Amino acid sequence: MSKGINTNIREMVDTIYKEIEKNNESTKQRIGKHHSDELVERKENERFHDTYFFEQKMLSFVEKGDVEGLKNFFSNIPNMSAGQVSYDSLRQAQNIFIANTTLATRAAIAGGLDIETAYQLSDSYILEVERMSDTMTINTLNFTCLIDFTKRVSEARIPMGMSREIYTVIQYIGNHVNSNISVEEIAEHLHMDRSTLSKKFKRELGFNISSYIMRRKLEEAKSLLLNSDKTISEISEYLCFSSQSYFQNVFKAKYGMTPKEFRKNNN
Repeated sequence: MSKGINTNIREMVDTIYKEIEKNNESTKQRIGKHHSDELVERKENERFHDTYFFEQKMLSFVEKGDVEGLKNFFSNIPNMSAGQVSYDSLRQAQNIFIANTTLATRAAIAGGLDIETAYQLSDSYILEVERMSDTMTINTLNFTCLIDFTKRVSEARIPMGMSREIYTVIQYIGNHVNSNISVEEIAEHLHMDRSTLSKKFKRELGFNISSYIMRRKLEEAKSLLLNSDKTISEISEYLCFSSQSYFQNVFKAKYGMTPKEFRKNNN
């Protein structure tokens, strides 16, 4: 009975696939012709896509969190031939920006930026570029975006080669920084003994889980002070500090100034 059901499902999938192939044949032919024509034209005129190695070098700075290296790299950009991804110059710039941001998002995640932060940052920048109406502003935003990703990787930098369990802990903390997160809760999420997890985390990263939770909360507080209209009280409550005074004390101990002073000095 089970074998018969599986056979029927397979036949249904094959039928659907064939129908999709039939409907998409004209599209495939059109794309194939354009690809062939463009390939011939570029070879005859020696106009090759030459951005690959540039992109790889650029993304290596993002993944390493090397802000100064990226700035120096951008100070001497060679002339390159990018592909045509739109028939409109504005849309061309926007599409290239989206492609660069997508690549930077993956590089930042590989460098240790938590997944949700990276994807949401990508979404925010892409929504911003969609509002723009001139290529010069888009080019400036492209630089700003890449520096932003790189700086965030630098701030969240963690050693390479960590185990899957500890990487999962890092991601979990990043996604729950606005909750009253505990080591016990994390251990339960990973189905690990609390003591075993704590020792493994300390051995791989050199500091304990509680310290890292506080570090991530304070980093989130800095971001909110810079980029939101939330009051200091609202930020303290959002990040589940026991009181506003405690939040202010630990923030000052970490950064040498109160949250109010930090916001004033950076606005």
